Amino acid sequence: MWPTLFKIPYLDWPINSYGFAIMVGFLLCSYVAVQRAKPLGIKSDFILDLGIISMIAGIIGAKINYLMQYSKEVAEPTKLSIWGDMGMIPWGALILGPLPFAFWFWRMKKSGEKVHLYAWQNGVLLILTLFIALIGTRALFLYQNSGEYSWKVFRNWQSGFVLYGGLITGIAAGVLYIRMRGMSVSQVADLCAPSIMLALAFGRIGCFLNGCCHGKVGHSFLCVSFPADSPAAREQHKGWNERSDPVHPTQLYETAAALAFFFFLSWLYKKKRKAQGEVFLVMGMLYGAWRFMIEFARGDERPQWLGELSYSQVVSLALFVAAGVWFFLLRSRPPAEEPTVPPSAPAVAAPASPPAADAKSA
Repeated sequence: MWPTLFKIPYLDWPINSYGFAIMVGFLLCSYVAVQRAKPLGIKSDFILDLGIISMIAGIIGAKINYLMQYSKEVAEPTKLSIWGDMGMIPWGALILGPLPFAFWFWRMKKSGEKVHLYAWQNGVLLILTLFIALIGTRALFLYQNSGEYSWKVFRNWQSGFVLYGGLITGIAAGVLYIRMRGMSVSQVADLCAPSIMLALAFGRIGCFLNGCCHGKVGHSFLCVSFPADSPAAREQHKGWNERSDPVHPTQLYETAAALAFFFFLSWLYKKKRKAQGEVFLVMGMLYGAWRFMIEFARGDERPQWLGELSYSQVVSLALFVAAGVWFFLLRSRPPAEEPTVPPSAPAVAAPASPPAADAKSA
């Protein structure tokens, strides 16, 4: 709809609508999380690092999930797939391999925490280093042989993402980072749950501006018509200068729902939380139920799973059930008993001193 909001003066660099909405959502939800972390003694650097790591992992996961479902859309008959062979150049490992250790050393040095040689965190860093080094070997090979491979997947970064793929990888990376920093996962998860919904609200605004993730054709006063060459117009097989038929703006419906979840979870976090982890689990149940229902109104082309259900509906059902069972078990735990303090012993009176002997007595 508005894929490019504006261009930077003199540089002529485009600022795309989807990326701009993601940036605004990230900054706003990070600010909210930082402010709510202060009373808990959690440093703002930790929250920002957590947000950046989760966002990068989420973008990668969302893209990978999209490619797994829509691999035919990024295939070019005359080109090789970027993962179609095992070509590698070992020198690439030296370029990307040290990045995890460099970041961890810088973060630990800045925070003043001690680095223990035989800690489990170093084992995780070693695995990440080997994985990133492997990516480096492949990336250098692709760079030197770029003309032989298809790069269609990278031509339009404004679309081609699956939300659940981003949530899975983003949350997994966030949990790993929280554990490596020695923080409580349930405490930080509750803190960040409302902010996740706030970020989702702005992400769906970006989807609306980009024209993706639209709804079915409808005649309600809420329906909108997307411009020519938008995803909705292309999927309706419109002409090169023909707008789409009016469709439900499911992106804005989800923005409204996510904002409502943000305020509800914020209230729950401040007023009604009984155990750590509850707010995050309630978020999973709320969003799982909502996403399952709103999928029936989606009109974009998506693969079907289990008959008439979409991939997102199957994941939503699994999310709702898993979060609901976990929440029930958490609420079923007996409340932690306060340690009993033994009654203080009564003060013992000091024995009276014997009367002094009379010096004149015999």
